[in-house]
Amino acid sequence: MDTENQSIPARILLYSTAAVILTIGMKEIGSILVPIFFSIFAFLIFYPLVHWLQRKHVPGSISVGLVILFFIIFAIAAVLLVTGSLFQLSTQIPGYQIQLTSIFENIERYLPLSGQFSFEGILRDIGAFLLGLTAGILTGVFNAGTTIALIVITTAFLLLDTVGAPKKMEKEIEDKTVLLWRVAEFGRSLVDFILIRTEINLIGGIGTAVLLLIGRIDFAVLWGFLAFLLGYIPYLGFYLAVLPPVLLALFKYGAMGAIAVLAGMWLINVFIENVLFPSLAGKSLKLSPSIVFLSLFYWGYVLGTSGALIAIPLTMVVKMILESSENTRWMAKLMESGGSKE
Repeated sequence: MDTENQSIPARILLYSTAAVILTIGMKEIGSILVPIFFSIFAFLIFYPLVHWLQRKHVPGSISVGLVILFFIIFAIAAVLLVTGSLFQLSTQIPGYQIQLTSIFENIERYLPLSGQFSFEGILRDIGAFLLGLTAGILTGVFNAGTTIALIVITTAFLLLDTVGAPKKMEKEIEDKTVLLWRVAEFGRSLVDFILIRTEINLIGGIGTAVLLLIGRIDFAVLWGFLAFLLGYIPYLGFYLAVLPPVLLALFKYGAMGAIAVLAGMWLINVFIENVLFPSLAGKSLKLSPSIVFLSLFYWGYVLGTSGALIAIPLTMVVKMILESSENTRWMAKLMESGGSKE
């Protein structure tokens, strides 16, 4: 009993040291890991489509080619949409600054600013921030071109490798039944989560774009795409996606228009997150809210902004790895939500 009590702190120290070393190592090669992880998740999203085409008697290589062609078209369309919209947005920022100045001038009398603060200086800082942010986003979009191309190529090879892979694995099933069952079970849950999350985000993005188009908000399709993308970030994604259209609604229609856009996007988010997603996903995601929230910061630190988009799937992978060993299974249990039961 004493030995067991003494071994627990030693194990915790060992696991903590390994986690720190692994974190530092992943951060150092984050630029390599990001396209690899995104390629794997893109493969998990598009493989069911390849399988569906094969069931329709489309040859394996042709089905992969059709799916990759669809992937390339989608990626090019997304890049062109974001790039074009951001270029137009950058040209309109001075006009938005004027509108923002007018709004602040109307409420300046209510702002408790002392003589040490310059109202014009604050506006200049806000304008510089917006211009810098837009320039940074534009630079990021251009720099992402190589990464996107690498993701497309890697995903294509992964899909090509899966053609005939089930037949190759049939010979190994008899000797590794338990291991394959665990891997297959995890793979199904991860694929189901990614597919359902993608479908839900697509519904939310389309709903947001339609709402903003009806409200004649500038760059409605861009904000719909942003809502689709940020939907992969739990809790924080909605607030990040809602800020630009609400701000533009404030410029165009005033406070009531901004409140209307906020209420509309909030209702869409409530519907997809509290009604649609639970009905489709069920209890497949057994991560506690605190773990989900912390994982956003952890993977964001390790992999940058891109890490927040795939934080949940990566955390599910970590949980699966912890569940595979008796010594670390208790850690996986701690990651589960309080209401989840085996």
